[in-house]
Amino acid sequence: MEKNIQKKPPFYAVDLGGIQLKVFIVGADPRIKKRARTERDPEGMRGVHTHFAYEVFFVTAGTLRLVTEDDTKEYRRAVLVIPPHVNHYSAPDREGSFCLLFAPEEGTNSETVLKKRMEAGVCELPLDEDIAFYIDRLAKRYCEDTPTAQRDVELLISLIFNRMFAVLKPDQPAPKRTGAVSHIGAIDSYINHRLSKRITLTDVAEHVYLSTKQISRIIEKEYGCSFSELVATKRLARAEMLLKNTDMPVSQVASAVFPSSEGYFYVLFKKRFGISPLQYRKESRNFK
Repeated sequence: MEKNIQKKPPFYAVDLGGIQLKVFIVGADPRIKKRARTERDPEGMRGVHTHFAYEVFFVTAGTLRLVTEDDTKEYRRAVLVIPPHVNHYSAPDREGSFCLLFAPEEGTNSETVLKKRMEAGVCELPLDEDIAFYIDRLAKRYCEDTPTAQRDVELLISLIFNRMFAVLKPDQPAPKRTGAVSHIGAIDSYINHRLSKRITLTDVAEHVYLSTKQISRIIEKEYGCSFSELVATKRLARAEMLLKNTDMPVSQVASAVFPSSEGYFYVLFKKRFGISPLQYRKESRNFK
């Protein structure tokens, strides 16, 4: 098990195809904790404050009450971007909100465009399923002090801001929605390298940083089948190759490609090819 402690950087550098950002995580966890009420703070809200950078709230569960000099509003399932030096305070009703700070590279076109986009004050964006999934995963990985976890944090931050800026900067060409194309290779690779092991939809989702619903949609779009059907098809294809090209006993082939249920392998194989695995091996070799 990976145990070595990884020192967290003061910020994460993100390059969004020419837009450079510095992303800051304040404190030990990006979650916003629900605050206890006191006499000085009867509503359990943080005191009025500002930031040197843009602040972004991701409200993934419950509500977040945001108070500024101009407005008081409750938000649900939203991304809220607050420009620098705007007086505000916030109060979540539970631990379903997350906060990050980000600053564009000074003096660049991206900073100019962003300032123009944000001149009206707080900007509310829709919270899509991708961002919600990445944010929840980020909060978990950031609390883990290992090199692998911190590499994951860098990747997740990049994914979050890529998705967010596609909406935040409509004047820029939005990234093409090629999710199925860009992710199917990673999905295929993960499944192909684990056919001798138990594979779950959750395992694949965590590996490629997508939700289980997204994985299912991508597979349905690309292959026209469900996740379990795709895995079964790949297992059978591997079994077919082993039967044709090796002398591995049929029982070993079964356990190699269907480790959780050898009996299921025999049922599926006969349903797919119309004969038993042993008969298939004999016929394929006679054909040669």
